[in-house]
Amino acid sequence: MFSVNEYVIYGSEGVCKVESIGHPDITGLDKNREYYTLSPVYRSGKIYTPTDSTIIMRRVITKNQAEEIIGGIKDISSDLDVPKDAKLANVFYRDMVRSYECHKLIKVIKHVFHKQRECAESKRSLPAVDMKFFKMAEEMLYSEFAFALGIDPKDVKGYITDCCENT
Repeated sequence: MFSVNEYVIYGSEGVCKVESIGHPDITGLDKNREYYTLSPVYRSGKIYTPTDSTIIMRRVITKNQAEEIIGGIKDISSDLDVPKDAKLANVFYRDMVRSYECHKLIKVIKHVFHKQRECAESKRSLPAVDMKFFKMAEEMLYSEFAFALGIDPKDVKGYITDCCENT
């Protein structure tokens, strides 16, 4: 269980602060269940989710963990066995992204980046499914890194590039 004022990753919502734990007085919520009231860090609003929800919820990585992951980006393979069929590719990418694991998000980003380069060289366009999950993985990863590192999400890509070039 998480504590009030703790920061968590809540599914695709990304970084959220646990505002309260209890039974919110909101119509439609089960009065017999406890809920987390979450405030997303990078957008407005409130999220009410049962404490026993099946949606993945984990602690945000620390600054040291973020720096360690970034330091190892070069060693993370871009090889993914993405199905050729668009529907199957969608399911494959969705499962990778929905793991909400930094290493898997990096694999998706690196894979699509390399695929994008290959497509550009042969004057083909990148399939929409690849671009959709590339953007989703970038947003999720960069927001968590930004929070852990104490920088703006827009600055994360440059921060990663600088770190990778200086190692």
